[in-house]
Amino acid sequence: MRSRIVAYFLISILLVSLVPSTSAYKGYQLSRGAVSDFTLIDQDGENVTLNRSNGEILVVAFIFTRCTDVCPVITQSLRSVQDGLSSEYSDEVEFMSISVDPEHDTPEQLKAFAELHDANWSHLTGDLEVMEEVWNSFGLVVQKNVIEAHIAEENGHQSNDSTVTFVDGEGDSSELMVLPTAWSLTNALSDANNISLNYSTHSVYGNMISGINGTESPSDWSWYWKFMVYNETSTSWQESNVGVDFIDIDEFGTQNIAYMASNADENLLATPDNDSFSMSIVYPDNTSETHVLDEDSITAWHLTIGAFDGAGINYSSSNHPQFGHFFSSFNDEDPALDNWSWYWELHTWNDSSISWEYSQLGVDSVEESQYIAWARNTTADSDIPIPGAVQSMIDQQSNQVCDGHGWEMSSGSGKHCMCDQGYEWPEDTMLSCVAVEVEEKYTVGHSTTTFILDSERKPRVAWTGDNWNPSDFIEDIETLAELEGLIDTSEETPGLTFAVALISLGAAAIAINVRSKPNEEDN
Repeated sequence: MRSRIVAYFLISILLVSLVPSTSAYKGYQLSRGAVSDFTLIDQDGENVTLNRSNGEILVVAFIFTRCTDVCPVITQSLRSVQDGLSSEYSDEVEFMSISVDPEHDTPEQLKAFAELHDANWSHLTGDLEVMEEVWNSFGLVVQKNVIEAHIAEENGHQSNDSTVTFVDGEGDSSELMVLPTAWSLTNALSDANNISLNYSTHSVYGNMISGINGTESPSDWSWYWKFMVYNETSTSWQESNVGVDFIDIDEFGTQNIAYMASNADENLLATPDNDSFSMSIVYPDNTSETHVLDEDSITAWHLTIGAFDGAGINYSSSNHPQFGHFFSSFNDEDPALDNWSWYWELHTWNDSSISWEYSQLGVDSVEESQYIAWARNTTADSDIPIPGAVQSMIDQQSNQVCDGHGWEMSSGSGKHCMCDQGYEWPEDTMLSCVAVEVEEKYTVGHSTTTFILDSERKPRVAWTGDNWNPSDFIEDIETLAELEGLIDTSEETPGLTFAVALISLGAAAIAINVRSKPNEEDN
């Protein structure tokens, strides 16, 4: 199972005095001097100097573009903050994201990241020596080995993971890790409990639910369907800062989600059973229901939708009352378009014979199968690649591929090694694994801390982690602006509330997981 985000990032220390705020600030109040001035390069190749930045108040985040989880969450949360500020306050505020991985984060990489997340502020990088001075000025300890481990975990594959192999009509194969999203869980539980969903699929924000069992959110946005997740660390329900497509479910590990009308009583959401996967629904009239998926109930159906949703591959399926689930198309390959001259066939891996075999059971009846495969019925079992982890054991014994330190995944031009821990691709090929160099010039890793600086460029407030509430962050900006005398509070006009900011974003502050793309369909 994939590790949670926080475990990777709470490895560095904030070398400043963090005092729990008993003042008006909701974040951590800081007591320290101004940050040293610096000049870095933005995503357009232009110089940006700290003390010449436009805003009287400056919000500074630290990110890196190879980060596919916490950094997009922070970036999208900052977008919510930016959109939630009224013009009176936003005129006084500037945003800035600084890389902690300058060897990789060129202006071109930062530009692609900023455009992907629609973040219209400066994303900065520079020479290593300059960047180290900037990190030190903010009190950050950056560790490269931790981030490398984080990236490896995000892209890696362990021998006990389930996978789904997909062989298309051209004979090209892909082995997909089962990386189900909250949308996969929503589909699975809705399907199993005859829950009707009305949703639209946005090209950026993903799937957005507007109706459940015929209860539609009104066009005037007097209420909307909130997407909630259960935070096991704080043991509380929280409205998610990320969209349903971008919440990763550990390989059907414990995860609990909820949809509730924004005007309903949040206290109706009960503490979930940690031994199951659940989806709760709270309607506008405060009636509620909870649906549970037991771990022992995981079938090839759940593995398939988890793998294909995670890989962003579209599929079409139906649920026959007698025969169960049936997949009619994968990746737009539909046998109906070829007069049913072929059909999709399910295969399971036989550990005893070390081979694939056609499944005589339906997708709902295949349980406790670690590896499954989908291919046209015209594809021979022997033409389906052996699962990577199995092939790894074979290859390591014979030392045939990946230099004996990994296994191959996919085929054709997409074939590449999944290297063992401590090994990586050399610069010229992805089909080899060499030992990782022990010597490090510097380290990259960082505490997920976002700062609010005053007009003298003194960090005044810090928010740690990625699970902070944008509305609270907005209040801290407004408080600082008022204390700095930037806003005339004698005739104060309240800024936009976070709820209005959510509406302006389509009722969701969505973090984009580069790895995942939602299915393009409307229901």
